[in-house]
Amino acid sequence: MNDARWSECMLKWDMPLQDKLYLAAKRSANRRFGILMDKVTRPDFLWEAWRRVKKKRGAAGVDRQSIRQVKEYGEERFILELQELLQSGKYVASAIRRVYIPKDNGGKRPLGIPVVKDRVAQMAVKLVIEPLFEGDFCDHSYAFRPQRSNQQAAQRVHHLLNRRKWAVLIDLKGYFDTIPHDRLLDLVRQRVSDRKVIHLIRQWLKAAVFNAGELEPTTSGTPQGGVLSPLLSNIYLHEFDRQWDSFHGEVIRFADDIVILCWNRSQAEEALRQACALLQSLDLTVNREKTRVVHARDGFDFLGFRYKEAWSFRRNRWVRIKFPRPKALKKARQRIKERIRSVPLGEPLSEVIKVVNRTLRGWANYFRIGNSSQAGYELARYTCEQLRLWWRRHKNRKRIRGTRRWPNSFYYDRGLLYVPALLNTSKNAAR
Repeated sequence: MNDARWSECMLKWDMPLQDKLYLAAKRSANRRFGILMDKVTRPDFLWEAWRRVKKKRGAAGVDRQSIRQVKEYGEERFILELQELLQSGKYVASAIRRVYIPKDNGGKRPLGIPVVKDRVAQMAVKLVIEPLFEGDFCDHSYAFRPQRSNQQAAQRVHHLLNRRKWAVLIDLKGYFDTIPHDRLLDLVRQRVSDRKVIHLIRQWLKAAVFNAGELEPTTSGTPQGGVLSPLLSNIYLHEFDRQWDSFHGEVIRFADDIVILCWNRSQAEEALRQACALLQSLDLTVNREKTRVVHARDGFDFLGFRYKEAWSFRRNRWVRIKFPRPKALKKARQRIKERIRSVPLGEPLSEVIKVVNRTLRGWANYFRIGNSSQAGYELARYTCEQLRLWWRRHKNRKRIRGTRRWPNSFYYDRGLLYVPALLNTSKNAAR
């Protein structure tokens, strides 16, 4: 292909093809698509896949090749070589690097990091096959889908909680690590019959894991961290969505986080029984310690919010509210503390405030849909305290508190964003 054609592919890709695939799948629930590999290896799809992987950056895989090193190697050269491997059938998936990230409960969550080559190839496959499954997915599934978000799922729970006061909270034990490969591939084949694409997906599922210096075989699961893993996880749990009978309650699912809202306790207990039986039939393990039935007045957590029914003296009745869960606020405070401490003491105060403002703006944009004012005040106060500690070290005034010399207004006058005001601004913008 000549340089002009490659330049054109770098600037534009065929989004209408995705729309055509989606509409074709939507028109026929039983149609299987057999010629897809030619689309995966198209230059415009490979370039779009590379752009998306590059934008997310991410760590290097087992080969220690980073995004920056690919740029230095030559992006066009990298894409051409990947295209040749895919078209010739010589492509072989590399092992996955295993890392662990801390969880809120003190444990660690395993994360699998594919090499850059595999991430780009997975993204190209995802661009092609995702529209085929989007036409099938249910409305109550919100995770890892175009035009859907955490906030939409949180708002849906809040809306249904107006009348359905009983909630069934379902927690799956190690969901991403326990998905059966054979059953997952059978579900993929319901829409994709291209053997080359299926072969690629099987390679990524079966790729060995490099953990603590040793290669470990993979017999089940799809690694968290893989580009295609979120879509595959949705394809598998779509069986739960498809078979669920709404008579047992309204489901809201965000990946493996499942909430079922019911009219009364008896319906909730029956919903719990039905859901556990259905999930077990899919060879998934329900965490009995965290799976339970609760009333709205007792409160429950979902997607960073705590949902609760409280008495309103102004309205003289029970009302539903949602506010940032304590762990979410604690996590935000820890992030602010780390961000401030990461700035060298020699930097000007404006640079520290700039770093902090990005975190505060992101927190406010997410929690603006809840009753977050009180948490916003606490976060604003804590931010000023941490800035004051940094400023005291900067000025070498460690023995004084500095509240009179550098009050909160000192930082707001220099550009620090006020969290309660951010919450109000975000709400008005959303309207």
